[in-house]
Amino acid sequence: MELVKISGVSIRIHPTFLLVLVLYGVLGLMAQALLVFALVLGHELAHLMAARAYGFKVIGLELFPFGGAAYCDDLFEGRKLEESVMALAGPAFNLVLLFSAQALRWNGVWEGDFADDFVRYNLWLAAFNLIPVLPLDGGRVMRSLCAEGFGFVKSTKFLARSGQGLGILLALWGMLLWGWGKFSEGPLAFIILGGFFWLAGSKEISAAHITFLRQLTRKKEELLRKGLMRSKWLTVQRDTPLVRIVEEFTPDRYALVSLATEEMKMGKTLTETDVVEGMLREGIRFPVGKL
Repeated sequence: MELVKISGVSIRIHPTFLLVLVLYGVLGLMAQALLVFALVLGHELAHLMAARAYGFKVIGLELFPFGGAAYCDDLFEGRKLEESVMALAGPAFNLVLLFSAQALRWNGVWEGDFADDFVRYNLWLAAFNLIPVLPLDGGRVMRSLCAEGFGFVKSTKFLARSGQGLGILLALWGMLLWGWGKFSEGPLAFIILGGFFWLAGSKEISAAHITFLRQLTRKKEELLRKGLMRSKWLTVQRDTPLVRIVEEFTPDRYALVSLATEEMKMGKTLTETDVVEGMLREGIRFPVGKL
C-alpha cells in the first residue's frame, strides 16, 4: 500500500507491517506502534541517503516490520562496497539513536517507559537486521562479500533459503509461546514475521535471476563504454550444463570460460555473453561444449 510520495520517492507499507501495527493497536500499544513505525521509517531513510550519496536514483521505499527495502533505477546488488554501505546505513542509524538515548538515560535527562521502549526497539532493529540472511541488511552485506567468490545467484539462493529457515524458527517459536498461554503481541508478531520471511525468501530467489540478467547487461554496457573490465577465468569440462557456469558469474567481473579437452588441455574460450546467449537460445541444461 502506497503511503506517500516525496520528491519522486514512493513510500509503501508492506501488509505484514500493517498487521503488526493493528496487533499493537488492539493490545492497547498504539504509542509503541507509532514509535516502531517512526524508527523503521528513519532506518529506511538512512538507506535512501546512502544510496543517493553513491548517485543511485531511489524510486521507492517499502517498510517492513523490521526495516525495509530501497528500490533503485540502477543496480547495486552484489557490488561489494556500495551494497555493504547502503545495507549498514540502516542499522547504523538505529545504533546512533540507541547510544544517544542511553547517554541521556545514564545522566538522568530522559527516564520512563517510553525511554526504555526507545532504547529497546532501536537495539532490536539494529541487532535483528544484522543477522546474515536475506532479506535482512546483514544478508545483503554477506551477499556482497560472497558474490565474487560464489556467484551472485548462488549466494542469493543460499542466503534467501537461510532466511526462510529463520522464518520457520520464528513461526514455531511464536506458536510455542502461544501454546504456553503467553498471548501478547510477541507470539503473533513472531508468527507474522515467520510468514513474511518465507514469502520474502521466495521473492529474493525468483528475483535473483532477473537481477542477474540486468547485471549482465550493465556489465556489457560498461565494458563497451570503458573499453576494459576486470575478468574472471573459469575452466570447465565440455559436458557442464550452462546453468552451472552462469551461476558462477559475478557482478563486478566479466567471465571468460575455457573448455578443457579430454587430455585436460585448454580448448576453445567462450565469453560470458556467448554462454548467456547460448543458455537463452538452447536452454539451461545445454552442455557448454556444444556451443
